[in-house]
Amino acid sequence: MTEDVGGDNRFDGEAENVVQARDIHGDVHFHAPESPNPPPKQVPLPSRFFTNNERQLAEIGEFLRPGADSGERPPGLVVVQGLPGSGKSETAYQWVHDHRDHYPDGAFYARLAAGTDEPGLVSEALHQFLVAVGYKTAELPAGLDARSNLFRSWSSGKKVVVVIDDAITAAQVVPLLPGEGNSAVLVTEARSLSALRVRAGAEFVPLDPLTDDAARLLVSRIVGGAKDLSGEADQVDRLIELCEGQTIALCVAAAELASSPERPVARLVRELSKEGQLLGRLSRDADLSVKAVFNTAVARLDAEARQLYAAFGQHPGAGEVSLAALAAAVGRDEDDVREVLDRLTSAHLIREVAEDRYFAYSLVREHARELGESAVRDRFTEYYVRRALAAGHAVRPNRGWLEALWPGFEPEPLDVAGAREWLATERANLRAVAKRLHEAGAEQLCQLAVALWPFQEQGKHVDDMDVINGYAADVAGHRGLTFAAGLALIQRGFAFQARGESDKAAELFAEGEEKARAISRDDLAATAVESLGISLRNQGDRHGARTALERNLEMADRLADPRRLALARMHLGSVAEAQRGEHLLDQALAEFASEPYNAAKTRMWRGRRRTEQQRYADAKADLGAALEYMTAHGHHFDRAQVLVGLGDNAFAAGDSEAAQKHFLEAATICRTRGFAELGEQVRVRLDQSSKDS
Repeated sequence: MTEDVGGDNRFDGEAENVVQARDIHGDVHFHAPESPNPPPKQVPLPSRFFTNNERQLAEIGEFLRPGADSGERPPGLVVVQGLPGSGKSETAYQWVHDHRDHYPDGAFYARLAAGTDEPGLVSEALHQFLVAVGYKTAELPAGLDARSNLFRSWSSGKKVVVVIDDAITAAQVVPLLPGEGNSAVLVTEARSLSALRVRAGAEFVPLDPLTDDAARLLVSRIVGGAKDLSGEADQVDRLIELCEGQTIALCVAAAELASSPERPVARLVRELSKEGQLLGRLSRDADLSVKAVFNTAVARLDAEARQLYAAFGQHPGAGEVSLAALAAAVGRDEDDVREVLDRLTSAHLIREVAEDRYFAYSLVREHARELGESAVRDRFTEYYVRRALAAGHAVRPNRGWLEALWPGFEPEPLDVAGAREWLATERANLRAVAKRLHEAGAEQLCQLAVALWPFQEQGKHVDDMDVINGYAADVAGHRGLTFAAGLALIQRGFAFQARGESDKAAELFAEGEEKARAISRDDLAATAVESLGISLRNQGDRHGARTALERNLEMADRLADPRRLALARMHLGSVAEAQRGEHLLDQALAEFASEPYNAAKTRMWRGRRRTEQQRYADAKADLGAALEYMTAHGHHFDRAQVLVGLGDNAFAAGDSEAAQKHFLEAATICRTRGFAELGEQVRVRLDQSSKDS
């Protein structure tokens, strides 16, 4: 049910897909990927030591009904509850493994960092889901709601299973739910998710501590043939009593027995008993019980393993850690570090989640943090900043701002493909580094923001662009770095522009220009003016855009930078009156022979000016060439702009049917990608073309 309460549209109820729009012409479509992938198998395999929880596994099956007939019903949803270390995740993995044949269309996995509730985490998880089924990154919408709608639409009528680890709010879970059909969702609870009972009909399955029999079986499985426990049954029982049936504590204790088979179990029991106060608090705070066991485990590690274990506590954020980052942090060769990581993995203190990428649970990181050194934390930060500067420079090598702000800047060479892959993989860690630098008030944050912006802008990572540049502007302001503050404000403005918040974007561009004027930096001032002109143009304010871009051309001419001048001519040519605009665009196109993207943009704008001159065939040729490039390279906003130009050209030539076709395609892009301002312009054109058809 929808209501209009004081002009505030509200949705009350449940539906598969919700689209908010003033008018819709034609059907709303969510398209399948052009090249579907095989069904993804993202859920980790359960540990071969998985023990007990048969009752809970049976309960999950009763709730999810994996063998039931497919029907138009919401996905079954089970929340697995338990104290940290109780085996929630392994129980979910085991259930999926046991019933994998019932979900032939895919098994999806998302780990949400406990303790944070950022929309970007859920949006990134949906990105991984959609890429796994065959969508290209360039095809995906930027907004969380749009990605959620696309995944729900794709999965409707299919049989999929989704595991969501470490959820802390119902709001994190709901966007990740698949569409109607015989699908299943298992969520491990890091904080109370009781709201899911009302919002999504969730059932809850609590995990109890292991029984004594199950705990003995788990210990014996982990120890295996390394040590004969049959003669020390009483001491094993005492060990189980001290661990109070907590799975992680038992795993670590058993690993200690296996790694030191010559030592009697009684010795480990005595050592754990010394921590009587911590263990006495186990019933009130499970973290402390794990800490006691971890202390014992780490005391048995060799010096190299202890150093590397402690490094996990100094790593920024809660994400995965690469072998390269760990090696840089401890100052050792990667091959040597890999061998030590194998020992930590065998001790069940960390997990290898992908080749040369490792994950430590939050309790491990908390414990390790007390053992680490600040120098290791600093080396992690230096590694990420250094690599980010090099990768960002590789993505846009001719931008020039890093060199202008920090003379002598010399990044290490990286290929573009490798740079993009690294930046995409480390997004969460880079955001955590930015937060750490912001807390420290470090100038490096300003460098990081400049380096990351081209990747963020091209990939429409709007939240990252907003947050990191907001941090940078704050630090630069406090440090009196007016140049860096102005650039950060301008860069942040593009995040608001991408969201359709044009007023806020214009405010930031104006503030950036003000700072540039204060230090007489005409190059930065010109960038602010140019950004404002682009924003006004995208809003449809051609007169305002022309005024700003005329100023920009004058400033570029004074600066005598050929590339800046070519860009200024292109942007002014996009809004100038037809004859002058075409002349400016011809000049710009001659300068962009070695820049195919800017050449395609210039042809797009020249085609639109030629439409105004009623040179319809010439306009169509320019626009067609631009569309071919933008489509091939996944530049969605530009592609939608070209389609609008083709629609305008067809409409002006009297072909309303062709115009509507182009406008509808542009409208689809704007709707799925969240290009609100351009989408409104397309809607007006659709109204006009439908009346005249």
